[in-house]
Order: sequence, then structure tokens, then C-alpha cells
Amino acid sequence: MKLVSKENLTESRIKLTVEVSAEEFDLYLDQAFNKVVKEVKVDGFRPGKMPKSMFISRFGYEALYEEAVNFALNDSYGKAVAEANVNPISDPQLADLSEPEKGKGLTYSVSFDVWPTAHLGEYKGVTVKALSTEVTEEVLNERVNAVLKQKAENVVKEGAVENGDTVVIDFEGFKEGVAFPGGKAENYELEIGSGSFIPGFEDQLVGMVTGETKDINVTFPTEYHAEDLAGQPVVFKIVLHEVKTKVVPELTDEFVEELEIENVHTKDEYLAYMTDVIAKQLTQQAEHHLEESLINAVIDSAKADLPESVVEKEVEEGVKRLEAQAKQYGLPADMLLKYQGIESMDQYKEMYKTYVSKDIMKELCFAEIAKAENIEVTPEELEAEYKVIANVTEADDEKAAEKKIKEAKKQTPIYNVANHILNRKVFTFIKENAVIEK
Repeated sequence: MKLVSKENLTESRIKLTVEVSAEEFDLYLDQAFNKVVKEVKVDGFRPGKMPKSMFISRFGYEALYEEAVNFALNDSYGKAVAEANVNPISDPQLADLSEPEKGKGLTYSVSFDVWPTAHLGEYKGVTVKALSTEVTEEVLNERVNAVLKQKAENVVKEGAVENGDTVVIDFEGFKEGVAFPGGKAENYELEIGSGSFIPGFEDQLVGMVTGETKDINVTFPTEYHAEDLAGQPVVFKIVLHEVKTKVVPELTDEFVEELEIENVHTKDEYLAYMTDVIAKQLTQQAEHHLEESLINAVIDSAKADLPESVVEKEVEEGVKRLEAQAKQYGLPADMLLKYQGIESMDQYKEMYKTYVSKDIMKELCFAEIAKAENIEVTPEELEAEYKVIANVTEADDEKAAEKKIKEAKKQTPIYNVANHILNRKVFTFIKENAVIEK
């Protein structure tokens, strides 16, 4: 095998031109004969025992070319890749394959994707703005009021229905004077303003009082699932049995006791507790925001020719996972997407492509920063990380710890662990050299 040329089609795609000599191709013809002859049935010979000369006389070398070419490609491709010192990350695409012939060599070209090198921009002195972690009185009151509203109770009230009230009603729907299936219920509880019913239904209940009856005129939406009702005007006959309003409790010591929070018994203790909870949440949000901001800044200032085959393959895998999840829920994939606020599969693919591209770009940038700044993972760091993964504690003796670590190494490859540590160290480097504005 001879590597004739190595050509960079792009920074992420390489083309190799390979030549297999006539002598080598003759050897591949021998391999092809040894395989093909086992499948040939000829009177007077057991399978695989037909002499080669007789086989060639009857079938010709042409009968061996396909298998010989396969042997030649499989063998020479690996050797060519090793000689070119490249690492393919996509399936090879064959081109310019010469016609096989006994006594002649074989040439071909093959192209494939490789990981490109990221061209770094700014990664030291990156300027980002940090989120505030201060628990203001406004934020505290908002969170406490949200808890109080969750504990609100519906209490029967006198007077007219208002937005936010819950009503107990009987209703029956009629289209052109005829009751339609599924349009009737008794003692049905409905929160006014929830948007649970057809547009206009809840609004017309506002102002009614207990014991009142009323006809409500509404029109079903054009996209309604029942075709005989979609876009059609109907009348609902309503009987209002009861009106309830939400009563939000006050923040008192008694209310706090009912929450059953450990070591929290009074209003003041609860406010201090909530302040601490919110502070921790804001700190986590700030840390996540800072990490995202720093990574985005590094990525946005860098350039790389991302391999499309890898990106597209990841998108395909994402679609398969989505479809499997939708199947578990018994839903079409597009309906599951709509529940997630995504309008179409095409929109999902574009979003996922952006996510995948960003993740690949991060890996490429971090690898280049590690090279530029001589950031490496030491054996000691690897062992320490495996202790964490294996959940080694002070209670474990040396033998127990070794057993746990050995099992962890089986479950989690060293490459993955080393890459995780390296990325963490690179991010720490970026953060320590960043300008973080408060």
C-alpha cells in the first residue's frame, strides 16, 4: 500500500489517495478465492475444494474482483489512515476507484471528517457581568406571598362572581337547539380566569349570583377536535349553585408551625429561613450564569470548521430520543414538542443543532486552551476523581477502597474522567483570568 497524497478539503475534512500495487492486489485475489470457492457448488468437488485453476478457467478472475476489492479497501484504508496520522470521525466516502484487473494495481480516494483545530480568540481577560445574589425585601416578599397563595383556601362567599373565584355549576350545551354529546356536567367546579373552557365562557359567568340561571352563547374554536362542533356557535344553559373565593392566609407564628419546617417555628425564623433558601438559589443561578457567560464569550470569539457529519448524527440521535420519549407518553412527537413550546420538528432540529454545535465548539476551544496554557491532568488528580466517583469514604479500608475504585474504572473510562477534569481545570483558568463585573 502506498499513500499517494493527503489533501485537506476543509479544516474538518481530509481526502486520502491510496495505491495498492499489482503484487498486493494479486494477494487480495487469493484471499477472495479462498472465500468465494467455499460458496461454489460444482459436481465432483466438496465445497471449498475446487482447484483455483479450474475456478479461474470456468468463472474467470472477474468473479473474484468484488471480494478482492473489498479486502484491498478494508486493509489498505486502515494502513493509509495510520500513515497519514489522522483520526477519522465519520464513515469514509469512496471515490475514483480504478477498474480492478489481474496483474494491475488498484487506486482510489477516500474522504472523511476529522476534528478541526479551534482558532482561539479572547479567552484571557474575558469581561462578563455577574448576577446579583442579594436577597432584596421585594424578592423575599414575592416568594413568601407565593407560598401564602399556595396555601389559600376556597371559602363560600355571598355576592356576584368575580375573576379568580371558583364556581360550582350545572351546564348543558346545545347546537341549533339539540344537546350535543360531552356538553353536559353537574356540580362542576370551574375557576374563573383559568382559561379551562371555550373562550368567552368564563367571562359570561362574571356577575352571576348563587341560584341564578343563564344562557351563554359561545363559538367553538375552528381547531376544536370534534369536527361537528369546530367553529360552530352553541348555547350553554347554566345553573350557578355556589361561589367560592380564595382566602390567602396571613404570615403568623401559627401558620409557620403548620408548615412543619425543622427548627423554624416563628414568623421571624421563617423569614430568616426563606432568606437563606433564596440566597442559596440566587448563588446557584449566578454561578450557572457566570459559567454560561464565560463559555459563550470564549466560543463566540473563536472559529472552527465544525464537521457537519458529526453535528447531523447528533441531531438524528436527539430526534430518536425525542420520538422514543413521545412513544412512552403515547403521544405523537410533534404534540410533545408543542407541550414544550416548540412549534415543529424542523424548529426542534435547528435548536438541537445549535446546542450540539455549541457543545462541540466548547470541547475544541477547551482542548486548544489546555495546549496553549500547558494544562494537564495528573495521575494523582485522576485517582482523586475516581475516589469521588467510587464514593470512597474514611470508613473504607485500603482493600475496600481499591475494590470500589476498580469497579468505578470499569464503569467510567479513564478518557472520560480525564476529559472531565481537564475541562474543569480549563474553566477555572478562564474564570481566574476573567474580568467579572458586579
